[in-house]
Amino acid sequence: RAHNIEKFTKRKEIQDRLPGFRLKMGFGLHYGWAVEGAIGSNHKLDASYLSPHVNLASRLEAATKQYGTEILISEDAVALMSDCAQSQVRLLDRVTVKGSKKPIELYTFDVPSLQCVGGTLPDDISTDVTATEIFFQDFAPKYDQEFRKVWDSAVYMYIGGQDGSKANWKVAKTLLDGLQQAYPDDGPTKVLLNVIQGLSDSEGNAPEDWRGYRALTDK
Repeated sequence: RAHNIEKFTKRKEIQDRLPGFRLKMGFGLHYGWAVEGAIGSNHKLDASYLSPHVNLASRLEAATKQYGTEILISEDAVALMSDCAQSQVRLLDRVTVKGSKKPIELYTFDVPSLQCVGGTLPDDISTDVTATEIFFQDFAPKYDQEFRKVWDSAVYMYIGGQDGSKANWKVAKTLLDGLQQAYPDDGPTKVLLNVIQGLSDSEGNAPEDWRGYRALTDK
C-alpha cells in the first residue's frame, strides 16, 4: 500500500507513454525446509537458499500471472494457518509443477482493493491489528459468501475428490459460466473454464485419465 508509488504511476508522463499503467505484484507462499549458505569465491559471495521448496514458492509467484491473483498459497502453508485464516482462503486448483510429481492444492486470498484503485477499502485504513479475527473484519475477502458457495461447488465438481473419480465437468462448467457472467474479472474462473474447454472430451466430460489434478504447464 505504497501511496508514493501509486502517485508516481499516475504521472502524466507515464500514462501518456503507457496508458492505463498500474504496478502489480504477485506473491507465492509456501512452507518447507531449505538450506541457507554462502555461494561464490574469495572475490564475491552471495547468500542463497537451496531447496525444492524455494523453487516451488518461485513457481507459485510466477503462476499468479496465470491465475490473475495477487497471491498463491500452497496447501502446506495453508495447513499452518489458524481455522479463522483457513476459512478466508479459496481453493483454486490441484496441480503438479515442473520438477515435482506430487499434486498440490493451490489457494488464494481474494485481496480487497483500496478506493484509490476502484476498490472498497478506505485509502487511509490502518493495518495495525494483531488479532486474526479483527484483521478479517476490516480486510474481508472481496468476494461474498454467495460467490464462495458456488465457487466451492464448482471446484469440487472440477477436481472430483482425491482421485478425480467424482468429477463432473458439465456441472462444473455450468457453475463457472454463471460466475463468469456475474464476476467477469475473476481470473481463476477464466483459468478453470479454459482448462475444461481444453481437456474435456467431445461430450464435455473430464478425460478418462483424469486423476483430480493437472500439470501446471506455465512456470
